[in-house]
Amino acid sequence: MSATEEKPRTGRAALESAPRWLTLLLVVFAALVLSRSMSEGIYDIAFANLALDLSGLVSTVGLVYCVGYGVEVVASVAAGPLLDRGNPRAVLVVAYLVKIGVFVLIGIGSSFLSSHLWAIVVAAATVDLVHHIGEMALFVLLPRILDAKTLVRVQGIGGTIRSASELLSPVVAGLVIALMPGSRALLVAAGLQVLALAVFAAFVAVVARGPRSAQPASVPDRGPGEEAAGEPAAQEPAVLPGRRVVARTLVTSPAWRRFLTFHALTVLALSTVILSLLSLMRETFEMSPARAGSFLAFSTIGAVIGGLVVAKAGPEGIYSSLRWATALAGAGTLTAALLGGTQWILAAALILFGLGFTVYLRSAGLLVQLRAPAALLGTWHGLLDAVIRIVSAGAILATGFLFDRFGGRPVYLFFGALLLLTAALWSTFGARDREDLGTTALHPVPAGSVS
Repeated sequence: MSATEEKPRTGRAALESAPRWLTLLLVVFAALVLSRSMSEGIYDIAFANLALDLSGLVSTVGLVYCVGYGVEVVASVAAGPLLDRGNPRAVLVVAYLVKIGVFVLIGIGSSFLSSHLWAIVVAAATVDLVHHIGEMALFVLLPRILDAKTLVRVQGIGGTIRSASELLSPVVAGLVIALMPGSRALLVAAGLQVLALAVFAAFVAVVARGPRSAQPASVPDRGPGEEAAGEPAAQEPAVLPGRRVVARTLVTSPAWRRFLTFHALTVLALSTVILSLLSLMRETFEMSPARAGSFLAFSTIGAVIGGLVVAKAGPEGIYSSLRWATALAGAGTLTAALLGGTQWILAAALILFGLGFTVYLRSAGLLVQLRAPAALLGTWHGLLDAVIRIVSAGAILATGFLFDRFGGRPVYLFFGALLLLTAALWSTFGARDREDLGTTALHPVPAGSVS
């Protein structure tokens, strides 16, 4: 058989194997998300229970979460440049190993560590720190090893699995803590982290065996000065700019400034609504704790659907999703505030909100992954994430006082209206803005262009 006859057959074989490879990739990534989420659910509740048992004060649980939130903001700012200059794959592996070490150290029976509140707070903060750095490392790594279409599908399926695990993880965590009380529950969290590490290795192996068409045009996950074979040349700075330069670019770029403003307002409203749903149902609609907790499952059902919607939307669909998903979340919030006394209407409103919530957050994250400079994605994402977390934390704190002062309905009416306003703002984010997101002074200039 001649060489010219062999090539078409090889091409057909590659096309036939691509769907099977994509299915395997999605299954392995789903397993990765599930194992990580189960571990996270167990250690969050285990640390909270340990703090409560040691002090007898609910305020210490808030202290554990507050310290964890603070170190995540620090990690967002500090870890970004390290990920850009280093190897995010190695950082993610180290994050797994550190968490496993902390869980085993406390869970094996270290009476000293498990019987001192300060040790629990430090351990929880350490885990939150390395977990967040690991999340950032995965955020940076995925666009380096997957093309845009595959990335959207992977992130969409990941969102669905994570949302589904939110239904399952509290039940699993409760069973684990009942069977292995105290610090021993952390051993199960460690085992799930070991499983996640193994699945991550399998995920990387599956990616490496994928078709050429599923690889991104450029893969900057390499050492300084190395070039990938066949990679199109681009004029990139030999020395990566620091946080200050990236921050200045974000502020001076009209497109990124608009994105950050709209995104901050949207996440402020979304995060406040999702974290105060329980308060609304218990205080405003006078539900029992058990019934209010069960109704939260309806928002998770919407979130599960939302992940599948993102996976189907493709790279171009994420832009329109920013608009309609925000409007959908706003409609769900207003419906819950005005008509939530009727429980089937409340259930439908929560599904709408959960759907809009997940589609928006996944779409906004994908926009950053696809439009920020690949070589600076860690720093870029870290600065955006730090701003969003600080703004959201302030809003959540203020909402508690507003709930006590004015009640749940007025607060939800305000945030529902704010979401509709941000949906209108996103509708003004047009094609020119989308193009300008990828043309800042820090974006690489394609080879052959005239400077």
